[in-house]
Amino acid sequence: MKDGGWLIPADAEKPGGPVREEVEITPFLKKLRYQQERNNHFGIYEYLQLNTAYSSNRMASNRLKRQQVESIYRTNRIDPGFEPVKVDDILEVINHLGAMDFVIRTALEPLTSDYVKKLHYLLTYGTYADRKQYFGSGTFRTQMPRLYKDTAADPREIARKLNKLVMDYEKEPADLEKILEFHVRFERIRPFADYNGRVGRLILIKECLRYGVDPFILDDKRRTAYYRGIARWDEDSTLLMETVLQAQARFQNQMETCMLMEYCRPANPRKL
Repeated sequence: MKDGGWLIPADAEKPGGPVREEVEITPFLKKLRYQQERNNHFGIYEYLQLNTAYSSNRMASNRLKRQQVESIYRTNRIDPGFEPVKVDDILEVINHLGAMDFVIRTALEPLTSDYVKKLHYLLTYGTYADRKQYFGSGTFRTQMPRLYKDTAADPREIARKLNKLVMDYEKEPADLEKILEFHVRFERIRPFADYNGRVGRLILIKECLRYGVDPFILDDKRRTAYYRGIARWDEDSTLLMETVLQAQARFQNQMETCMLMEYCRPANPRKL
């Protein structure tokens, strides 16, 4: 002790055990957040918002056309066209846009069960399912699902299994294979009564942004290969990996186009 203070060696171990290294923000995530704050159109933020909201919901049987999703995003209006439009289809797109904003803002945060529940709440709040007694936005299911009964977790085991999955995942930094492994295990638990796929695909985006892995969007054209890859992951993980690598390549091509549009767009666009 000296001058009323303790002299602690510089190499002394800090109390409380090992401290997890903070993940450094990538230039891509930094740019996303910059454009998010400015509600930037014609950029990578808009591309990610529009295409995840359209593709992930479309994969789950949302019938809105891409032009309608664009209209909701840009003008907060929708042209129903000649076919009736389900209110839920509109709410799902609006909710997904908000959930993606949340993911971008919190991309560097660790995964927890509460974080997963928050994503489910953001995606489902106000929908028809949310008004059903059996459902509950942001809460685990209490019944066995009608589908996937052979692989879905017993409702009494969901909290324990998801907590273990998250804790095991958070032990070390993740690469693409580890992120996909988590996704497969999450989808097999099926913690919620519905919207598991959309929650899982948002987590895929979040973890790619967190660890600097090239992002990707699984569109409806890859639905069959995506589901087959999940089902056969234990036997042959390359099925899902190849599907994702194709989606990554497409995403990178689109990013180059978006960046070119950003470069060519005037700093202060005005009507001619």
